[in-house]
Amino acid sequence: MSIYRNICMEYVYLKVPKDEISSRIQRLEVSLREANLDGAILLSTTELYYYSGIGIPGAVYVPADGEAMRLAERNENLVSAYSGISDVRPMGRQSKLFETLGISKGSRIAMESDIIPYSLMTFLKSRVKGIDLVDGSSIFRTIRSRKSEFEITLIEKAADLVDESLVHCCEIVTPDMTEIELSMHLDSWLVEHGHAGYITTRAFNSSMLIYSYVVSSSSSSLNTFFTPISGQGLSLKHPFGPTRRKLGRNRPFLVDSCGNINGYISDTTRTLVCGKFEKDARRKLTILQEIKEFITNRMRPGVSLGSLYTEVIELSKELDVNDQFMGYQTDKVAFIGHGVGLELDELPIFYSRGPPLEEGNILASEPKLILPGHEVLGIEDTYAITERDCRVLSRSEDWLEIA
Repeated sequence: MSIYRNICMEYVYLKVPKDEISSRIQRLEVSLREANLDGAILLSTTELYYYSGIGIPGAVYVPADGEAMRLAERNENLVSAYSGISDVRPMGRQSKLFETLGISKGSRIAMESDIIPYSLMTFLKSRVKGIDLVDGSSIFRTIRSRKSEFEITLIEKAADLVDESLVHCCEIVTPDMTEIELSMHLDSWLVEHGHAGYITTRAFNSSMLIYSYVVSSSSSSLNTFFTPISGQGLSLKHPFGPTRRKLGRNRPFLVDSCGNINGYISDTTRTLVCGKFEKDARRKLTILQEIKEFITNRMRPGVSLGSLYTEVIELSKELDVNDQFMGYQTDKVAFIGHGVGLELDELPIFYSRGPPLEEGNILASEPKLILPGHEVLGIEDTYAITERDCRVLSRSEDWLEIA
């Protein structure tokens, strides 16, 4: 084990503290007992990392009463070196999973039924007798929606990294640069300066190849992805994201960047222009800033995101930008923000039925305006909900002019 820790990986990995893992497991145990469940089996990379501290394939088993267990599909020594769960064993055959875990008949076991493939769930159900497999995804996602100080610190560092990348952006960007060129330059800079790579999402058919999502006014299109503003992309298989169009002079473009430090994600959008913003664009950016300040001043524990969503939509109408707000006319996304953490699309969701905010929530709020093919404007910030109000983690200027 010391070989892995001291020679191979120490300069790469930040080990999740054992008391952090223990706290997470304890919270899950309480939730399982409250739901009259006997245990939980976690299989996704996100949950494996969250509950054990390493994402190598396998399983984590957390009984409602008893000691947690980490199964390793491969490289058991590496898992043992970094796992916050002491009991590490080989995974063995999937058909023997419940026997390996020692789960008795009559048990009710929670699993991630929202993302586990149907074929795998069907197979596992065919191998259990007298064990009830139920969906525990809402339990798992709710637990992860409240971050510890350890997690908030990592997300804040991720946001700081994006802030620094925007400084770099202003140093290198030119009107003749294409969207995809700028994206690749920024992604390279991010990885060289500590970005951890993968941007994990929960949603089906959702993938993030690019960390810095550049969309210019000329290539802007509506929400072909889970964002209110989508570029047109590089193929019809994935008709979203940066294109090979040039940014141009005096035409606004967005840089929507996801930071990632040790798996923890931030989300920031800024509007930039090579040259100067025209008068109408500056007016609309000022309106977006007013909406941002309205949201910031109301972000605190106990505030209903559903009620705040309604208030923001009404404000967009009062400010005469509702036609362009979060989409164009009737083609709009149904949210203004979303949780971030180990996944880009975590709970809570800032939408019409959003829950009350809680201390520890991390939320990306992204007021944006779009006129397809003509204009993109947006400001997105990552917020940490504190004991009394909120802290804005993304601190760069809301919009940037590049001479």
